Amino acid sequence: MNTANDIRILGWHPDYQPHFERLNKAWISKFFKLEPVDYAVLEHPYEHIIATGGDIIFVAISNQIVGTVAYRPESDDTVEMTKMAVDENFQGRKLGWALGKAIVERAAEKGFAKMVLYSSRKLAPAINMYHKLGFEEVPVGEVEYERCDIKMALPLQQPPLAALARELKELVLQTEVRLLQFSGEEAAARPAADKWSRKEILGHLTDSALNNYPRFIRAQQNALLETPGYDQDFWVEARQYGRDDWHELVQIWKSVNLHIVKLLPLIPAEALGNTLVIGTNAPATLAFWANDYLRHHQHHLQQIFPVHANY
Repeated sequence: MNTANDIRILGWHPDYQPHFERLNKAWISKFFKLEPVDYAVLEHPYEHIIATGGDIIFVAISNQIVGTVAYRPESDDTVEMTKMAVDENFQGRKLGWALGKAIVERAAEKGFAKMVLYSSRKLAPAINMYHKLGFEEVPVGEVEYERCDIKMALPLQQPPLAALARELKELVLQTEVRLLQFSGEEAAARPAADKWSRKEILGHLTDSALNNYPRFIRAQQNALLETPGYDQDFWVEARQYGRDDWHELVQIWKSVNLHIVKLLPLIPAEALGNTLVIGTNAPATLAFWANDYLRHHQHHLQQIFPVHANY
């Protein structure tokens, strides 16, 4: 078995709490002594980490959980990396590095600006790894663990499309409220025989989300990707959006777009320059199409909300 290809990063689940406790108690007991704060956090991680806005992740090989790390907020813009542990039998496989990279990325995706950690100079291999991750030593200040004699900090860089994701999310959530002010009759009314109703416009935007989501995924895997376009009028007619319940249609549109909101910050910077060709459109980068998705949305929402309307 090629274990390098069998490594998985797992998110928090209450069933994993015993592993969080087991892995950390093992290394702390080997080098130091368990302190009251250790028992509190390791035995009740949901209350001390998850419920406070933090996160806990795990690394697994096959179905065996062999490592963990967490972060918890220190302030509105700073989080502490804490409780990193790797099973002694699996050390030397860069699992700590994988955990460190993943927890840094998760904190950056959430919008935090800085990550700090507290450690001991006795743990030289760990300190060396933290340096390689980009952490630099800073004044220790007050610490809550007796074993800590070094503090390190890392500025977090938000993912390239994080701002775009926030803008799209804000647009969706604000627009949902405005859309629901229309009655079903108002939403179904066509301004002219050859013009879409509000239901059909929103249906088209739903079709756009369903088409663009797989494009945004597949374009990350290829330096050049050609994908088909689609006949938007045919899609709207085939789906018969004018028959939908207005409130249900709004929720469908909202859900598929929040799905894209979740995806955008996860697209790595190195993939944004990949070329994506959609139908007969000119080739453009993945970054261009991601930003164009928001512009396309804004264009059609202006058709739903005429500038003279007071909604």
